[in-house]
Amino acid sequence: MNLDNIKGLQKLNIDKINLGIRPFISSIIILILAFILIKLVMFSTKKVIELTKFNEQREKTVKSIIDSVAAYFIMTFAILTIMSEFGLIKKATILTGAGIFTLIAGLGAQNLIKDFINGFFLLFERQMKVGDFVAINEKYFGTVEEIGLRATAIRDWSLTKLYIPNGEIKTLKNYYKEKSRVIVQVIVPFEEDHTEVEKALKEVCAMINEKYEDRLYRIGNTNYSEFDLMGVISFNGMEGGAKYIITGVVIPRHRWFIRNRIYEEILRIFSQRNLKIGYPRVWFKDKETE
Repeated sequence: MNLDNIKGLQKLNIDKINLGIRPFISSIIILILAFILIKLVMFSTKKVIELTKFNEQREKTVKSIIDSVAAYFIMTFAILTIMSEFGLIKKATILTGAGIFTLIAGLGAQNLIKDFINGFFLLFERQMKVGDFVAINEKYFGTVEEIGLRATAIRDWSLTKLYIPNGEIKTLKNYYKEKSRVIVQVIVPFEEDHTEVEKALKEVCAMINEKYEDRLYRIGNTNYSEFDLMGVISFNGMEGGAKYIITGVVIPRHRWFIRNRIYEEILRIFSQRNLKIGYPRVWFKDKETE
């Protein structure tokens, strides 16, 4: 074997090595560019929100949607490009939407498709937005922080962040949707004078309506929103007396604040009027009377 043949074989081997390494290098570059592009999109949407002066909650919701869609699109495109570099799919497949869905279905990601479809309807129907307090499946309670096509993220009372796949959302309660009714139940012992109790609770209602007037739901009928005493709704010896109800309609985000202020005022006014709050009682049977 002459020198030219040896050099030819060496060059052929080097070319084979380069051909084997090239897809890996290209893949790394593609992934780096994809992550940079995703970060750029997130940075851009953040700056747009800072510059605009529209509804903050809606802007955060739109940002969450744009970031989510952009991230999925960019990463899907990057993965398809990497697969084409290794010769697993044709490059023409990258440019066809059918190719993306075929790839997803081929990978058996039925749950992912379900998450996307359900996420689309959640966003399209505006069932919730970033900043809303929600209950999902009667199990997860928290403030919505992110809404994506695949999952929704909420922050619960302990500040734990929960990610719930959209496909698993069966029931959704939105406590911040337009208006919220505050219902406060008060148990008063049977021995207390009913007229005095009514006066005390109506005084509580009047104080709340006056002091927190700006937090009541004032669209439409004004009287509809104001707090009022609904009267006695039940008798229950085990609960310690008669059950009274106070109710009113407020702007959703003030729901728990107003409820807590009502409880405080009830304690204060009842103390001033020497009225007692009911509590569960245990009755013992007297053996001598048997």
